[in-house]
Amino acid sequence: MRFYLVDRIDEAFLGKYVIGRKCVSMSDDIFNEHFPSFPIFPGSLILEGLAQISGLFFEYMIVQQNLSQKRAALTLVNRMKYRRMVVPGDCLTYRADIKVFYPDEYAVVAVTATCEGKVCAEGELMFGFVDIMDAQMKEQAKRLMEKAFQNAKIIS
Repeated sequence: MRFYLVDRIDEAFLGKYVIGRKCVSMSDDIFNEHFPSFPIFPGSLILEGLAQISGLFFEYMIVQQNLSQKRAALTLVNRMKYRRMVVPGDCLTYRADIKVFYPDEYAVVAVTATCEGKVCAEGELMFGFVDIMDAQMKEQAKRLMEKAFQNAKIIS
């Protein structure tokens, strides 16, 4: 993955929700192109950040339930709306609330990105789960998950 769009996960309530953040900086690579004289953080990257935090959360819960390690794959974006522009200096708070979670089949989350209490983006994401066959990929996914959740407040 080229872009990690979640700086940290702050809180995870297993089976309910996850909250994390992304601090948007002028040094982010995207601003070389989008747009040099009027930098705006693309909505597609806000969506990607929401998908990353949601997918990591599902993968974490699967491991916590001692199930076979899987990758969460975004399969559907539903009712995604962008309400406010995001610019360098903004700190996005990502939140994903679980609506449906069947670890062997699929999951659905309601997602919101806010900045200073104002909604920037909201929608619903659906994920499918894929078995990880490659041992190296399993280890890489495990390291990423441990790093992402190392300082998070975990509520079970």
